[in-house]
Amino acid sequence: MQKMMGKYVVYLSMLGLLVCLACSEDKKIGEVETLTLDYELPQGKSPADDRIVEIYEKYGSYILYEYTDKDFYYDSDINFGRTYVYQLLDPQCVENMVDLLDEIWFDLYPEKFHQQTLPYHVFLASDLFYEDLFGEIVREPICTGAFSAVVSVSTEMLQELTSEMKLELKNSLQIKLWKFWQSYNYIELPDEFYEVSNYVGVANTDESSPNYARARGFVDGYNQTTLWYTSIDDWNAGTVSQKSDLYTFIECMLTRSSEEWEDDLAWPLVKKKYDILRNWIQKQYGFDIQVVGNLFCE
Repeated sequence: MQKMMGKYVVYLSMLGLLVCLACSEDKKIGEVETLTLDYELPQGKSPADDRIVEIYEKYGSYILYEYTDKDFYYDSDINFGRTYVYQLLDPQCVENMVDLLDEIWFDLYPEKFHQQTLPYHVFLASDLFYEDLFGEIVREPICTGAFSAVVSVSTEMLQELTSEMKLELKNSLQIKLWKFWQSYNYIELPDEFYEVSNYVGVANTDESSPNYARARGFVDGYNQTTLWYTSIDDWNAGTVSQKSDLYTFIECMLTRSSEEWEDDLAWPLVKKKYDILRNWIQKQYGFDIQVVGNLFCE
């Protein structure tokens, strides 16, 4: 009996050793695969290479102008529900692109905030588009994923950027970035914001009504042709959602100048929510979000 038990112990020990070896091999294989996501810097073909290396050393974020389909399509969130087609940016135009990103992104936020929020990859492209359900080509200057962002500006545009063009690119980029940061909890915003407005029922456009949208503390979204608050976000509950309200406020703060805020801020609840967000962001993250809104507006 003891002899039989001894055999079982040996067999079980050998089985355990084989399992450990298998797990060890699997781990090594997994580690090798993840290493393929790393890149050598400088990439070596652009006058902006030193600046790109400096960004990586500060924040651990790769600014890439040479990459493959495997790199680009690795982040499935970027291509969720659509397949983007991209065109690589000429390395000689990369410095112009980095100059632009300095203006509309990097120079707007403190170093600590970048360390918290910069994507792992920032792919630079000269074209970025997809085909919609109707077969139409849709071009986008910016798209974001779980750990990547793509910024696309044509060579021609980079050589003749006007303040109006920069304003449009800044607005598109900042809206995408903040939605990304909020969706993935990269940043925290105050619950106090939600305590100001009543979210039950649909606000209206009659300024004499106590149910008027601005009287309830709501504002119009960026570049919308219809008032977002005239529709119900949650048809089952019949309410305006807190999420839509916060997104809309942030969009407006990113895209409106101080002057463009004046009419809305004449309404007490709008001003209260504006002040809550602006002061919170200043205190928590060390920058004034209205500076982002003012850029190229004045």
